[in-house]
Amino acid sequence: MRWRHWACVWIVSAGGILGLHARASAWDVPEEMLLERTFRVDAEAEVVAELRARSPEANWGEAGREAAVLTVLLNGRYHQDVVLFAGAESFRYALHLGRVRPGAHTVRVMWNRARSAPRVPAPVIEEFTLHLVSRADPEFLPLTHSPILYARPNTIGRFSDIPLLMWYEVTRAPETLTIRYSVIFSNEDGGTETSALMARWGRATDIEWVYAVTLTPTGRILDARYQGPRHRTRRFRGRREGDHPLLLVASDNNNFSDRGRSPMRFALRPIPFDTSAVAREELMDQYPWTYRIMAEELKREGKLGSTVRIGECIPDPRRYVYIEIAADQRDAGLSLAVKLAGGRMWYTSDLGLAYFKLERSGFLRTAIPLPEGATASQIERLLLRCDALGDPRPPRAEERFALAGCFVRNIRKVFLLDSEFRPGPSLPIRIDPIRLRIGDLVEVWP
Repeated sequence: MRWRHWACVWIVSAGGILGLHARASAWDVPEEMLLERTFRVDAEAEVVAELRARSPEANWGEAGREAAVLTVLLNGRYHQDVVLFAGAESFRYALHLGRVRPGAHTVRVMWNRARSAPRVPAPVIEEFTLHLVSRADPEFLPLTHSPILYARPNTIGRFSDIPLLMWYEVTRAPETLTIRYSVIFSNEDGGTETSALMARWGRATDIEWVYAVTLTPTGRILDARYQGPRHRTRRFRGRREGDHPLLLVASDNNNFSDRGRSPMRFALRPIPFDTSAVAREELMDQYPWTYRIMAEELKREGKLGSTVRIGECIPDPRRYVYIEIAADQRDAGLSLAVKLAGGRMWYTSDLGLAYFKLERSGFLRTAIPLPEGATASQIERLLLRCDALGDPRPPRAEERFALAGCFVRNIRKVFLLDSEFRPGPSLPIRIDPIRLRIGDLVEVWP
C-alpha cells in the first residue's frame, strides 16, 4: 500500500483565515485520506472552508469519468460529500462545516472511491482554507440557518442534478428578519423538459428556493418553511443540526422534504445575492462555470443535438441568444424574436408554442436558438409579441381578455456565450416602457 503525508503551512490572520498549502511526501496517511488537519477555536463560531482541488482525467460530460468525490469528516463523523465537477481543472469549492464549540477540532478529507466515477484516479487537493465566522459577523445568522441537503437517492452514482451554488436573501421588517435560501442545480431530470427550460427560463439548470426562516432580532425562530413537492410551501417540522435544517431532495424536479435521508449530503457555503432588480440567472452570469457544467451534463445525458426539438433535445447552449427582460403579464404570454443581418428568417423564443411563452412577471430570462455560427453582432432586429393564454370561450373570458396584456419595463441583457461558456458583452438594447395588448407585435430594436 502507498502512504502519503501532508506537510502544511498554516496562515492565521485577524479576519479568522486559517490556510494551508499542501504537498505530498511518501508516508504517514493511507492514500484514501487526502488531508487531515486540526484547528482550534476560542469562541463558538460557524466554520466555512475553501477547498482548491482537481480530479485528473475527469470530465463532467463523459460517462464513467464524471468526477471524483471527496468525503469530509468533522471530528471523526461524516459531514458532507464534495463532487469535483470541474474535473481536471483546478477549482475552488466552497464548503460549510457548520457550528463548532470552543476547543480543538479535526477535519479529514477522504477520497471516496465508491462514490467516484469508475475511471478517474485519485483527486489532488492543492489548497485548503478555513474561515471562522463569529456571532458579531453579519454573515453569522445566514450561515447559522443554511440548509444541509441530502442528495436525491436516484442521483447517487449517476452524477446528475447536483447542487452547484446556494445563495440567500435577507428581508428586514421592524421586528423580524427573514432569510430565504435558493439553490442552482446542474439540471433537473423531471418536470419541465429541456427545450421548455430554455424558452421559459433561459437555462437548463434548475433553480429552486429551498428554505425560508423568520427570526426575532435575538435570533429566535418564529417561522420556518420549505418548498415541498409540487412546489408547495410547507411548514418545516424536520430535524436540525444546530440551527441547520436537514432537507432531502425528494422529487425529480428537485423539490424537498423535511423527512428522510440518503447516504450522500451537501453543505454548500451560501453566498449573498439580491434578486430584487435582476433575474436569478444573473448569478449564473457571475459564476459562468455553471453554464459549462450545465452543457456538459446535457451532453452526457444525450440532450444535445444539431437542432432544437420539442422535448429534451436542444442545440449547443452556445448557439442561443440569452435575453433578460423586466415585464408584467396579465392573462397573457410574452415571446421574443430576433432576425439576423442578411437573412429573412425570424427566430423565436416560444418556438410557436403557447406553453413556451413567458407568463410570469418580474425579471425574466429566455433564450432563442440561432443557426450554427451566428454571432451577437449579426443580430439586427428584435421584436416583442403578446398573446392571450387559454381559451377565449369560457364565461366572462371576453371581459378578462379585454384587460389582458404585457407591460415590458426594460430589456436588461442580450448576449451569447463564448467558446468557454462565458457570457459575452450585452448588445446595447435599451427601451422605454411599453404596454402591449394581446395580439400586439412590436419591433423594439434597432
